[in-house]
Amino acid sequence: MEQKLLDINTVCRMLGTTSRTLRFYEEKGIVQSTVNPFSTRRQYSMEQLEQIKKVLVLRSLGLPVAEIRKLQQEKGDLGQAILERRAKVMASITTKTREIALLNEALQILERGGDVFAPRKSAEMQRKERLKTVEVFSDAFLAGELEICYSFFDDVLQKALPFEDFAAGAKETLRPVGNYVSRGVRWTGYLPDTVYIELEYENVGVYLQLVFKEHLIRGIWMSYYEPKEK
Repeated sequence: MEQKLLDINTVCRMLGTTSRTLRFYEEKGIVQSTVNPFSTRRQYSMEQLEQIKKVLVLRSLGLPVAEIRKLQQEKGDLGQAILERRAKVMASITTKTREIALLNEALQILERGGDVFAPRKSAEMQRKERLKTVEVFSDAFLAGELEICYSFFDDVLQKALPFEDFAAGAKETLRPVGNYVSRGVRWTGYLPDTVYIELEYENVGVYLQLVFKEHLIRGIWMSYYEPKEK
């Protein structure tokens, strides 16, 4: 039985896309068309149509073309790819939220007749901001919401430590700890940009050492400590 082929214009109308988009995806190797010796126009089988539908869904989720091609070629983990994309979006939202806050602050200064170029953030203000980050970070870590933790990493740390590596390290660190008991935060005078989050568990304590660069986290280390006997 001869398989039914759909013209490119028909496919575009069905899926709400454009012929230019389909040609681009074909050039990138994530969709295919069928060569018809009786026509110079692109045509698509039903199987190819289903593949295009999947690609369009993945693009609507924000996955880059390169990531989609990798998923297709290497049969990658779609859930992990979506998780990583969500982490990047959350990181972007966090950054943009901070930018909006700074812009609002600048406008308020101008409205009061102040100087936006004058130093205005004291060490105490910076410490308070970092403490708030530490609070949200540790809450998310305890809840297993590692994407939120990752959103506080700056660009340098995210490039050096991909999300999947951070998540794997965190989960491996927490495997032997037992039930959660309590939390503490400790700053050191000789390392003003470093904070230790002490998470006490039933079997062993976990140190999270965070090193800040401005308002974001530039470094993180996870280690164990022995809780004090009560």
